Amino acid sequence: MKQKNLKKTAHFISILLNIGCIIFGIMSVSLFAGIMVIVCTQLFMPEMVQEAWGTAIKNGQTLSFGQCVFFFVCCFGMLICIFLALYNAKRIFGCIGKGNSPFTLNTGIQIRKIAVYVLLFAVFSVLSVFDLISFPAFFVCALFALILFCISLIFDYGCELQQEVDETL
Repeated sequence: MKQKNLKKTAHFISILLNIGCIIFGIMSVSLFAGIMVIVCTQLFMPEMVQEAWGTAIKNGQTLSFGQCVFFFVCCFGMLICIFLALYNAKRIFGCIGKGNSPFTLNTGIQIRKIAVYVLLFAVFSVLSVFDLISFPAFFVCALFALILFCISLIFDYGCELQQEVDETL
């Protein structure tokens, strides 16, 4: 009964994560297209950008064109990190939802990937021009990534123990 409950719950979570992947995938592609339009406009029609930028400066804009592009690139990096973290979590829960054991080497690898994406998300957030998260929040993200990394090592150890038990039998 508990395994059936686990499969149902994991399948439901997998569906939610799939929806999140789709949303963040669309947002990432849209932001990337916007960045390309801005950069290409600057390259091929600089007078248009200069005119628009002059209007923005008159209205109180204080950032340079490069700073704005860098901010959008940081936002793009953050969206990609969220997308990849959700994707790897979806793979973990999808595997569990199909009735497979979560204690595999692949699960540990995916949890480590999620830890890296959480850490990269924090780095992109701190690097952005607008300081999207504070420095203490960066350390909380880094601590969360470290905890996820440790959990992945626990999964690896559990897999090794399970393999030893299987070989003994």
